[in-house]
Formats: sequence, structure tokens, C-alpha cells
Amino acid sequence: MNDIKKLDIFISGELVDLCIPTAQFAYESNWYTWFNDPGLTRYLEQGIYPNTCKLQKEYFESLDNKRLTLIIQNKKSVPIGVISLSAINFQKRTCDIALVVSEDGEKRTKPFESLESMALMSAHAFEKVGMNYIYAGQHIALKGWQNRLELIGYKLDGVHSNRFIKGNHTADNMYISFSKEDYDFICSERGKLWDSFSSMRARLKCLPKVSYCEELVEFQKVVRFNYYKSIFSL
Repeated sequence: MNDIKKLDIFISGELVDLCIPTAQFAYESNWYTWFNDPGLTRYLEQGIYPNTCKLQKEYFESLDNKRLTLIIQNKKSVPIGVISLSAINFQKRTCDIALVVSEDGEKRTKPFESLESMALMSAHAFEKVGMNYIYAGQHIALKGWQNRLELIGYKLDGVHSNRFIKGNHTADNMYISFSKEDYDFICSERGKLWDSFSSMRARLKCLPKVSYCEELVEFQKVVRFNYYKSIFSL
């Protein structure tokens, strides 16, 4: 790892930098090991088959203009994760976003390293790539993470029952989105999407005790269930 050439910074942040991966990094770093960690992949499609440095290099070499992949580094230049825009559609001006963060982050700021990474990449998608909407989907067990994402503009669009399937595990999936309109509004209030770690930490403490996700799940379990039960019984 020490012999790997230092990655160039593409987007610089307060807690993290988003860096440009290289073929050498893909082959010689621990990037591939993140997708073999059962803790990191328990809510991802990856983890069914083992990943190798060779497969990671092949993935890197297969990247095209419909995907932007960047390595997340903390301010000690330690790679702690990867973030990407995919399914980039310049006609519809939409894309998907995803990230995986390892256990190598700073304990004091770790939840915010992921949040800033999402803020930096989202701002890039709107400002530089020209997107109007960013989409993502995630396991229902990540509803706490979704609650934090609301601080940077990601709204919950819906919960799909039993949409996540991996082996014998089936669970609901949350579907979220971030619009350019909401991005512009937040930036007009703060100056920019991620204004500071201290401000974000203060906002986190002010989040509602009951999240919209919890309210929606309860609504679907009771109101939605009873509504369709009555319809199907006609």
C-alpha cells in the first residue's frame, strides 16, 4: 500500500477528499477487500461471490462515461471508501448515487465523513454534470442513515415491500431522491450544501425524534394494508 502512488484529489472537502482512482490503486490497494467484508456488504448486492484485486482492476478498466467513481480519503490520505454516480442520463438529466465506506474512518467524525462525501458528490452532479435529479435505493435497516441524508436534501420517495433479496434474506427497500430545486434552496439558505462539520453536527441534534420513514412504514403497515384489504374483499 505504501508503494502506491498518491491519488490525485478531484473534489476537496473539509473532512474528506474525493480522489481519482488509478489502475495501480485498483490492483494493489485494499479497495477490493471492502466488498468481501460481510459487515459492509450485508445490505449490498455484493458479497455473494469473493472479490479479488484482479476483478477490481477489471471493474476500474470497464468504467465508461455513464459512471463516475471516486475514492474517498480522509485528511490523513487514508482511503476509507468509494462513491459513484451511475446510470448517468444526460437527456433526462438523472443519475443514481451509491457509496461504500469502510471501518477506517476517524471515530469522532465517521458518520459525517460519509455525509460530506454524499454532499460533495451530489453538488458535483448538479453543478458540473448537469443533473436535475439524483436517485438511490437502500435497505430499510439504514433508515437512520436516510434520516441523516435528509440534512443534505435527500427525500424519501417510498418504501417497497420485500424488494431487497439476498440469499435467504428479504427486506423492504427505501427509495430516495434529491432534486436540483431542493439543492438550490438549501444552498441559498447555507451558502453551499456542506457548510461545515460543526453546523452539520448541530443540525443532526435537531432532527425530529420520529422520522418520516418511520411514519411512512407505520402508515403502510396499518392504513395501506387495511385499505387494500377492503378493496380486495369487494
